[in-house]
Amino acid sequence: MSRQRARRHRRTSIAAIALTLAVASAAAGQPATVRAIWVSPFSSAAVVPVAMRTIGSAGLDTVVVPVFYDGRVIYPSRVFPQHGRYAGSDPAAAVIAEAHRRGMRAFAALDVLYWQSSDDPSPAIANHPQWLERTAESRVIGDVAGRAGGFVSPSEPRVASLLADLAAELAARYDFDGVVLDYARWSRLDFLGYADADRKLYLQERRTDPLDVDLLGYDTPDDMIQALVSWQEQQITAVTAAVAQAFRRGQPAATVLAVVEPRYYVGRATDPVRQDWRSWLGQGWLTGVVPAGLTYSDPAALRSDLQANGLDRARAVALIRPSRTASLLRQMQVASSARLEGFILWGRDSLEQRRQVLRELEAP
Repeated sequence: MSRQRARRHRRTSIAAIALTLAVASAAAGQPATVRAIWVSPFSSAAVVPVAMRTIGSAGLDTVVVPVFYDGRVIYPSRVFPQHGRYAGSDPAAAVIAEAHRRGMRAFAALDVLYWQSSDDPSPAIANHPQWLERTAESRVIGDVAGRAGGFVSPSEPRVASLLADLAAELAARYDFDGVVLDYARWSRLDFLGYADADRKLYLQERRTDPLDVDLLGYDTPDDMIQALVSWQEQQITAVTAAVAQAFRRGQPAATVLAVVEPRYYVGRATDPVRQDWRSWLGQGWLTGVVPAGLTYSDPAALRSDLQANGLDRARAVALIRPSRTASLLRQMQVASSARLEGFILWGRDSLEQRRQVLRELEAP
């Protein structure tokens, strides 16, 4: 098969997947499905037109662009400092303009509680180190072993208010079609929740210092463990809900997705992420969830995994990564067969990863 014919075949296959997803979505009375790529941060606003043309030619209809990461934003903001590489420009406006000109959608991605993901702390962290979450041993940790990073405390009032102001600013200033809330959780590496704000608030409300609760259960009654776990979940839920609702007030018709840990409930007390995402769906401020870490190679295995993790009735959007064992097209077909609400192809880690995704889709 020639390269041109192979490219046409992929376009036809993607179109067929899109039709299947759209029919399933319409039958369920759900909003429009998602055929998206989550891109790495653009090097500058100048590259946006070419990048968007390539993404559209790959048969995708949505781009998810990181807007708030590493404690900074990509656009001129009154709430958070702008990333230095974008000084004097506005990539957010450029992405939206290019997407809408091509009949596509643009979603903003926010790293809700993960404000430090590099060796260069943002001014928000540098000026307020007490906002950083800590382990029981007072360590600041990220989400990847051996890499710099830090989460902020959802119990710190200024953290919550700044995030809500950011979401409101985005909704008022830009016509984003949706928002994806990432890192609305804590680290996978170790237990957090011992920042001063957490300890003071828990002591005030429960008359117990979190340091006195042994989460491994050796010296602590189960009811004390469950009380702390539930309280920590509620703090993260409250901040995430405030962000989602602030955005929805300005963009009532927008899609609001959250990246979730689907297996959290298997070992709830001993899983440090503290992400009670099922309650988020029940509260109604989410359009859907994006489960992280599921595999999309076998339809039967996927359906079993979805059901085992309480996702059989949820509005789930597949998060699909390049894989050596299953092509992107195969994974998209598996997601379609499971009647998920679309897919997001993962290209955020680097420019090369984004290019790898687009090459596999035979984008010119």
